[in-house]
Amino acid sequence: MAERTIPVEGVFEFNAGRLCLDFTNTVRARPLSERIESISIYSDLLSWARQATILTPGETALLTEMAQQNPRGAGEALGQALVLREALYGLLSARAAGLQAPASDLQTVNKAIGRGMSRAGVKPSAQGGFEWSWPDPPGLDRVGWWVARSAAELLTSPDLTGVRECAGYDCGWLFMDTTKNRSRRWCDMATCGNRAKGRRHYERRKATAGRAGAP
Repeated sequence: MAERTIPVEGVFEFNAGRLCLDFTNTVRARPLSERIESISIYSDLLSWARQATILTPGETALLTEMAQQNPRGAGEALGQALVLREALYGLLSARAAGLQAPASDLQTVNKAIGRGMSRAGVKPSAQGGFEWSWPDPPGLDRVGWWVARSAAELLTSPDLTGVRECAGYDCGWLFMDTTKNRSRRWCDMATCGNRAKGRRHYERRKATAGRAGAP
């Protein structure tokens, strides 16, 4: 399958409603043969995590330095994260379509959850309670821990019934449908929704012109 990469650091979108869904959406045009990959090197993964606010600027700088010192480890961490991403997409896309979860994808996600949660803990929060925490210094695979935790929370939540896949034929993005009647079809009405409306308008005009020209 052909794949194009984005050569410069881009601004990632975070409108899916869950961190793990936002991570699956770092690929555009999944249904097409030339999908667009937004995370092709380890620094892209860190950029996404920083923009998602699951890494602080200081943690990002530290992981960048660690990756430079251990490029093999960074490559392995990137590979694990992308394998998790594809398994999550397979799992949640099937769920959105009302299909049975692929066993191999569920196994991959469970392994990632086990790796992440084995290192998780809690610490006092600024609000007086407690919050999730990870050990310091961060591991090169810390981004995957956050994504796996988000996936575990979603998969065991009643909110799972709200997971949808964009109806755009060339999209493939996942999102949470929080509308009252669960009628949302597009990841973003301004992009996929408007393209679909434009196609329908074109097809109606074409059909009308065909009927007018018929003998």
